[in-house]
Amino acid sequence: MRSWPLLALLLLASPAIAGPQDAWTIDPRASSLTFTASQVGAFVNGRFPTWTGEIVLDPAALAAARIDIKIETPPVTTNNHDVDSLLKGPSFLDVQKFPAARFVATSIAGKGGERYEARGKLTIRDVTRDAVLPFTLAIADDPAQPGRLRATARGRLNLKRLDFGVGRNEWAGTGQVADEVIVDLTVVAGRSR
Repeated sequence: MRSWPLLALLLLASPAIAGPQDAWTIDPRASSLTFTASQVGAFVNGRFPTWTGEIVLDPAALAAARIDIKIETPPVTTNNHDVDSLLKGPSFLDVQKFPAARFVATSIAGKGGERYEARGKLTIRDVTRDAVLPFTLAIADDPAQPGRLRATARGRLNLKRLDFGVGRNEWAGTGQVADEVIVDLTVVAGRSR
């Protein structure tokens, strides 16, 4: 029931992924930023439907890559009113006081094939920690649109909610809500060849 990890999602979840000169346009219908937490042994799944940012990422020029993603926390949802109210409240994300989470990459490295790793700073509730987001990136001709390329990025980040101060008062322990939050992201983007 934590959403800080959502930042992690952020890595590829920006409205634009750009190469040195060519911008990618994110397809919001095919892209997603979701999280899974455990509450009293049951999984709680949620999503962050709104994020913005800039991604400059060319696999042939990783030294020039930039990622700066902002995730809006007020729209976070688990599709459960009670859980959403708690998650958005002062004990967890406190979306009124902290309406955004942010991920800024400091480096991106190739790990072989389509595997990459983004290292950077993740901020949730004004707490900034180092974060590593492993992801895959595939770029191919878009079969639905001749002359265009389609990029698909997928990543998973495991976060500890308590590292970011998410879970206060009676929620500061791990008896009811586990510390680990898994964030999954899928970003689909297109551009002209």
